[in-house]
Amino acid sequence: MTRVVFYGSSTVEGAGASTPARRFTTIVSKAMGWEEVNLGIGGTTVVGRDEEGQLIRRDSGLGRVPDVIDANPDLALILYGANDFGGSLELGSERERIWGTYYWDYDSMLRGILGGVGPEKVVLSTCQYRADADTPNESGYILQDYNGAIKKLGAQYGVRVLDPFQDSTIDSRNFDKLCADPTHLNDNGYEQLAAFFLEALH
Repeated sequence: MTRVVFYGSSTVEGAGASTPARRFTTIVSKAMGWEEVNLGIGGTTVVGRDEEGQLIRRDSGLGRVPDVIDANPDLALILYGANDFGGSLELGSERERIWGTYYWDYDSMLRGILGGVGPEKVVLSTCQYRADADTPNESGYILQDYNGAIKKLGAQYGVRVLDPFQDSTIDSRNFDKLCADPTHLNDNGYEQLAAFFLEALH
């Protein structure tokens, strides 16, 4: 059986779903006949370092890389970054290496996973739409800025990137019917997100 790690924060964990069986990771795994390893922890960020480069958040996406590798997946799907946006963490850019920014901690997280799992087994995902997606956070960025970093890093390392923000038809026109709260999906939303991943991953 194909062993698949789903890695991220509350959307991966299934916050807003009525039961764990209704989260998108479980719907997808059941439909595909996969063994699901859910490594979603709500409230966590990708960013885990301070400006000195020291790991200060063990539960961050960067800090939990060994958990992904230790799970020995046949596939690792990474959907991570909504809390970095929501928490107004600095985005960073490819032009200047600054630890503790989203771009560079995602870069280190991805390189760590690629080194332990292999690029052919890793798929990245943008963060899906949420109510505040187009409202600049306190650092002046919108959610698509963080999604843009994911796309750049995927292209840099030759890793496939799926884009539910653009392609899952979860957006401002229907979010009120698909959400449990302003940042999390409900059962219907997770079914729609799962349908996107099932089509993209087949």
